[in-house]
Amino acid sequence: MTHHQPEPDPVTEKLVLSFIDLIHERKLAGRRELAATMETIAAWLSERTGLTVQPYHVQTLTATLREAGIITVGGGGIGLPNTYDTTEHSMGAEAFWDQVDALLLVWKHPSRKSLAPGA
Repeated sequence: MTHHQPEPDPVTEKLVLSFIDLIHERKLAGRRELAATMETIAAWLSERTGLTVQPYHVQTLTATLREAGIITVGGGGIGLPNTYDTTEHSMGAEAFWDQVDALLLVWKHPSRKSLAPGA
């Protein structure tokens, strides 16, 4: 009997990995974390992925990643950008990426159909 291994949803996977890449790029550029509004992040992710990302998609994404222990979110206050960082440093790279892989096997972004190009 063959067990079918669940496959990550390609739209969700692209969104999650692109967001993590965005945080890593900010850190490589010497920043402590990613500091940006959801509107700005949505624009960046749309540009990078070809997906139609809206601020409310970013809100769902960041809430899920925070609950999964993959990112930390700091509040900037009303009208100020939030700050985002990964937990890779505190967890260790292997545990962090195992956590990302596990999330991608069980979670599909609820708006994945409307995010896809041409939707």
